[in-house]
Amino acid sequence: MELKQLRQVVAVCNTGSFSGAAKALHVSQPTLSKSIARLEKTLKIRLFDRSGGCAKPTDYGQLVAEHGEKLLSGVADLTRQIDQLGKGQAGALRIGVGPATRLKLLPEVVRQIALNFPGLQLEARHDDVSALVRALRVGGLDLVFCSFEGADEWGDLIRTKVCEDRRIAVVRPGHPALKKNPVSPEQLAKYPIASVGAVPGLEAWLRVAADKKAKNVLAFVSDDYALVKRRPLGSDFVACGPRFVFERELEDGSLVELPLDATFRYECWMLTTEAKWRSPITKKIAGFARSAMRRKLNG
Repeated sequence: MELKQLRQVVAVCNTGSFSGAAKALHVSQPTLSKSIARLEKTLKIRLFDRSGGCAKPTDYGQLVAEHGEKLLSGVADLTRQIDQLGKGQAGALRIGVGPATRLKLLPEVVRQIALNFPGLQLEARHDDVSALVRALRVGGLDLVFCSFEGADEWGDLIRTKVCEDRRIAVVRPGHPALKKNPVSPEQLAKYPIASVGAVPGLEAWLRVAADKKAKNVLAFVSDDYALVKRRPLGSDFVACGPRFVFERELEDGSLVELPLDATFRYECWMLTTEAKWRSPITKKIAGFARSAMRRKLNG
């Protein structure tokens, strides 16, 4: 017995005639009659009593129709769930983020997921890049957003660039370091620095002064940019990070950019496994992230 034949039996029962069922199923009446006849021959039973253009189900026909409706409903539900899973509209998604992406990218991505995939269960985890990538590889996470320094190390993963920006140093208005233009690493290292930790490019630039001023270079380290941004307010601290992290403070004038004698690049990347990249939702989230950061960087 085929699903097509089950649909035909159910349609005849619901409409009370072969002509009505044929119209509902968008087939010709002869085609429908032949299909039901073949089914009756296969089952060696009669499913319908035909008289005066009507079709009344026999006990066998009623039984087939009742069970058929349940089976067809289950198939439709299964098809819908598979389609939803394929489109990312059901199931679960686990995202790992670093300090900068947690602050600016994650809230917008979460908002877009809620709008586009309301049935998706979402989990967001904040940690250092190494821990996040380990979790990604063992299946504990589906996606990881990190800076390019981290992305360069994971060539075996699928990497998608989300945005580019500059790493900058910011200080309070009137900070004594603003008298120097541009500021050298030796001059910067005279002041306590707040950051989320060592960044390879910036670290190499500061290395000439690191031995003598190591205490200042690591004066305040936190994985929370909200705390990093507070340190230069009303003090001689210098805060370092991607420019978009400080956009609000730069706009309202509570912090100003400190000109450095070198330029440091920031890139945000999305990392995932090859298997996860096949999911349509993964590509959708990459698009959400790019759109979110483009709005941030373009104001």
